[in-house]
Amino acid sequence: MQLRLNNPLILAVCLLLPTPVFGQFTELTGRVHKGANTVVGIDATALKATELAQKNGWTKKLEAAYVDRAIFLPPEAEKLLITSQIAPGNDFQEAWELALMKLSEPVKMTDVARAEGGYVDQINGKEIVWTPSNAYVVALEPQMVGVIYPAQRQAVANWIDEAAKNSANGLSEYLELALAKITAQTPIVMAVDLRNMVDPHLAEQRWAASETIEKTTLKVEDVVAMLTSLRGATLELTIDSSVHAKSRIDFEKPITLSDANAKRLVLEALQRLGSQIDDFADHKYSVVGKSIFIEGEISKGGLRRLLSVVEVPTTKFSELEEESVNSDKAPSAGDMAENSQTYFKSVNTLLDDLRGDRKKQDTRGGYDAVWLERYARKIDRLPILYVDEDLLDYGAKTAETLRYMAGKRKDAGLTAGVRKSSLPTAGGWENGTYTNYAYGYGGAGYGYRAGYAYGTGTVGVPQPDRGGETQRAMTQIERQEQNRATSVREEGWRLIDNATAEIRREMTQRYSVEF
Repeated sequence: MQLRLNNPLILAVCLLLPTPVFGQFTELTGRVHKGANTVVGIDATALKATELAQKNGWTKKLEAAYVDRAIFLPPEAEKLLITSQIAPGNDFQEAWELALMKLSEPVKMTDVARAEGGYVDQINGKEIVWTPSNAYVVALEPQMVGVIYPAQRQAVANWIDEAAKNSANGLSEYLELALAKITAQTPIVMAVDLRNMVDPHLAEQRWAASETIEKTTLKVEDVVAMLTSLRGATLELTIDSSVHAKSRIDFEKPITLSDANAKRLVLEALQRLGSQIDDFADHKYSVVGKSIFIEGEISKGGLRRLLSVVEVPTTKFSELEEESVNSDKAPSAGDMAENSQTYFKSVNTLLDDLRGDRKKQDTRGGYDAVWLERYARKIDRLPILYVDEDLLDYGAKTAETLRYMAGKRKDAGLTAGVRKSSLPTAGGWENGTYTNYAYGYGGAGYGYRAGYAYGTGTVGVPQPDRGGETQRAMTQIERQEQNRATSVREEGWRLIDNATAEIRREMTQRYSVEF
């Protein structure tokens, strides 16, 4: 289905755009998997022409990886459309991700398979490549590639059938309207459709202890009513020598918040979702009609985080010259040293982004959970061809340790919820016991082992009301569980730091170059 050109609102927006680009993504939107609620549109040609991209080498081949850039940008790509079906209220977990790329030149699937360490296959007459990063690369046309994650063969086969008709278009009108905002000056737009995303009963429970509500005259029922009327959120990135963000959160009904309270609620909501970005604390907030507008500068690390919510499932196929990919010769010591050095620097650039979080106070337990998980996936997706095996093992263990740390942050909230659910609605405490269940990752990270750990602690038995003891006990439970999660996080970082120092020494000695 083509974009709905008869929609007067979309037409009005298009007429106001400084550089009309409406319809430039139509060829790609016609192949989007149904059910998408998140989209990132990138005019790669315009982006690579910006001062920031030129200065930081975003137009180079992917050898530079994350050392000097905030985004993985396939050099052959002209247009990128990245879609996903995510659950923002569930740590931004995805049912699937799909990246569609319009390329300036064809890419051979045999080259993709070799660079990825995967293999060539066919589904419904289309040549595909299975990759170890659990994604399929699909040649839709000579100069159009789709990358879909996870690599569930039956689901991919169904999507290929839809995409072949070029009429699938799984985008809502809200997401279509967001894509119409892409211009040469604003080459990146990200949007999420939030209709019917908020459960009013869960929202009421989660916001009952809100710091914002506690410190203002806002009422829980009013905040919940506003949240259940969410329509969507859009982020426009204008790029020249820096990155300037214009965000808007749209609702179905007028917003009566002050600008200051709107900022408090948005920042607290991001913290509760485990997806806070420091840059947003310095942005300007304003409430107009049915929308909250947010505007300010975005750092390189902030841009990395934003685009990690939905990103290309893999771009490794672009990192090497074709003759290198096709060569049957063993890589030279120089090739191994250079690629290994780049891999190590890339992992540590990502870790440096996260290391700042561990210095912050985390009273709600979700501050860095999303980013730990996302950056673990970023490490998984780094180019691995001609990289030292011991270094790849370091990267894999580092990623798994980050996942374990993220899992413990999430478990803390769940465990606290289970413990608090046994409390009386109003009443005091007598000592009792509870059992704490926590699952550990399967031994691939540093120092962790598979299996279940059991422990006991104190829980309250309903007693007559003693003047707010239940609320104090709930607060104590929160602190206890977050302290446990914080201990795991601190130990995880200690293990990662030690492993990083050890592999740096080993690689420097092995290749006689500084890592």
